[in-house]
Amino acid sequence: MKKFFIPNKENSYKPYLLRKIALVLYTAILLFVNTFGGLLGIPQAMASSISPANIIQLTNQQRTASGLNTLTSNAKLAAAAQAKANNMFELQYWDHYGPNGETPWMFISQAGYTYVYAGENLAKGFRTAEGVHEAWMASPTHRENIMSVNYKEIGVAVVEGTLLGKETILVVQMFGNQTNQIYKPTIPAPTTPAPTPAKPLIPETGEIKSIKITNPKPNDLLNDANINIKGETENTKGEYTVEILKEQEIVGETKSSTKDWEFDKESDWSEGEQVIAATLKGENIKSESVTFIIDTAPPIILQETIKVKKLDNNFELSFFAPQDATELKFITGDKTYEIETAIGQTVSLNIPESDLGDRSILMASDKAGNITQKDISEYFLEEVKGDEHTSPIILGLKNIFGTTDGISLSIVAFVFILLSIQVYYSWKNGKLGKNIGDLFTIGAWWLIVLVGVFKGFGGLIS
Repeated sequence: MKKFFIPNKENSYKPYLLRKIALVLYTAILLFVNTFGGLLGIPQAMASSISPANIIQLTNQQRTASGLNTLTSNAKLAAAAQAKANNMFELQYWDHYGPNGETPWMFISQAGYTYVYAGENLAKGFRTAEGVHEAWMASPTHRENIMSVNYKEIGVAVVEGTLLGKETILVVQMFGNQTNQIYKPTIPAPTTPAPTPAKPLIPETGEIKSIKITNPKPNDLLNDANINIKGETENTKGEYTVEILKEQEIVGETKSSTKDWEFDKESDWSEGEQVIAATLKGENIKSESVTFIIDTAPPIILQETIKVKKLDNNFELSFFAPQDATELKFITGDKTYEIETAIGQTVSLNIPESDLGDRSILMASDKAGNITQKDISEYFLEEVKGDEHTSPIILGLKNIFGTTDGISLSIVAFVFILLSIQVYYSWKNGKLGKNIGDLFTIGAWWLIVLVGVFKGFGGLIS
């Protein structure tokens, strides 16, 4: 085995797995997998880096940096986004408007979301959440949606399938606001201190310094563990320092020179109840305590409780409702079914076979707005075929390793390790100059393949 991996006298300091014939073999494997992988059932995209949570996090980071409110995840908007993605795959179109007159607002309304303001962003063919977000931000119309002061809530769906003859990842981002309330940026504009008059016209008497926390509100239930604490002071002059206390212990501080201040903990708040207060450093001035709750754990739909039976022209779906679920939905194609919540009990739903779409999603959300989505499309297909359910572990391994990108990246990483070993041994044994030609050839091949692999990490937006 040493001859294959490590340079030594027996292989003339050229490992068998780095010789030209090996590079030809690697190239052939890459060409075959990336050209004919679809015929072998190997998906083209590795979707682990794109998820609704990642898209929402990047959106809120962008809004926070501009002093805008963060958007709350909404189960109805997520259901609308899922239904829109399903509809595009089933009717094979790539547009905000479908061939039969479907509109974004139709899916939002059908999901039970009554909006005053609403918007939609679409993307396809990307490999990373960052790539999707950067493309949207580079487009004025998509950026306007992401940065709009009109929105309070968001829902995202990420679905993989065949669209217009090509395997792709489709991202649907829905925005909404069910009220007339809109927001304005909270970052204050820089100001130049006014010169102090020689004699104040009105003596500053009777003023009392104070400090209070304005966000979060008392008893807020939040699904964002990285929330910033905001507040304001009265009758402070110049720069001052605010200390944040949690159960009487200082967790950090922030400085401000205006009446408004904001504290970034730079780490997540722990799950559960938080009791905090703010003080002016060096002064005996303290705010009232604020109690809020962090809950970032989505409801869990137990895989083993999901059952699907075919009864004549209907399917019967049953599963055990999560203890903390406040909303349950079943989305198939462009249809959305509301499921009556029965906490801690088995719930069932009858679905006409004619309503069943290519993709079927179970969605559960809790009081904090955490959402879980479980694709159960295979349950209906297996019920028709009479097959046994595939193990979730096997499916997970297939998703990670069974992709053309996964195979390509594995080969690139493998050759890089071998090349690094070859360079080290050639340098250590004084043969770097002698082998520089071969090392350059291998390095150039590796770089070309690397660029080719990552070339596809882009896509289209709409």
